[in-house]
Formats: sequence, structure tokens, C-alpha cells
Amino acid sequence: MKKLYVVAVLAALASAPAFPAFAQVPLDPDRGDTPTTYGSPEDPESSTSTYSCSDELGYLRRVYAGELAPVQDPTQVWVTPICVGDSMFRTDGNAGSIRSAIASNDAMLEALQRKAFTPENVVGVRMIGEDKVTLYVHPDR
Repeated sequence: MKKLYVVAVLAALASAPAFPAFAQVPLDPDRGDTPTTYGSPEDPESSTSTYSCSDELGYLRRVYAGELAPVQDPTQVWVTPICVGDSMFRTDGNAGSIRSAIASNDAMLEALQRKAFTPENVVGVRMIGEDKVTLYVHPDR
């Protein structure tokens, strides 16, 4: 009798991790579902999206103009387009107060020009070490 009880408990525990997967409703692209869309399966029209492609820019730490001076090599500047096709505010990101410092840095200016951007396109700056930087740019700036 104990063996049957142990087998039944083990079988129940083995299948328990699969139960939450049965509760999930599959996404339907024809209905407009995306991983960032919320709503009830009974009323798909109540779905609203809370996604904004510029949300991650809020996590960038503040960069001061003096921190950009050691960047002297354009090959150490990464230009990364973000939110292509989406709109952004000029105040999104952390680059608002240092665009003039970016414009006066020859290495950053050259890296931006190689990718057909200007300092006005920069919306975010992430320092990587003391002399490397990633510039996040928005094409519609």
C-alpha cells in the first residue's frame, strides 16, 4: 500500500510544474497580441500596451561632459540606433545636457558621421570604462 501511495505522490509532483503552462493563453498575432499586451481572453479589445521603446533610457546613469574628454578613438565609440520607427521626446535619455560636449569631441563626431548621424540624434550615452562609450541615437531627431 505504501508503494502505491509513494508512486502516486511522485507522479503528482512530476506533473505539477506543467500545470501553470496549461493556464496560459497563446498569443494571437492576428488579434494584435504581443508579449507586452495585457487584457482578458474574453475581451481582447480591452488590451492596452504599456510598452515604450524609450523606457530603458531611464536606467542610464548621468554622464557629465568632463567624462567624455578621455574618449579619443572613434573605434571606441559605438553608435546604436534605438526606437527606429517609434517617436521619442527630445528629453528622453540622458544626453540632453551634453550634446554640445559630444559635438566638440572629434572621436564621437567622426563615429556619428560614419553612421550618418549628428550629435542632435543622440538621446542616450553609456560610458564603458574611461575611454569607451555607447551613443544611443534616434534617427528622427
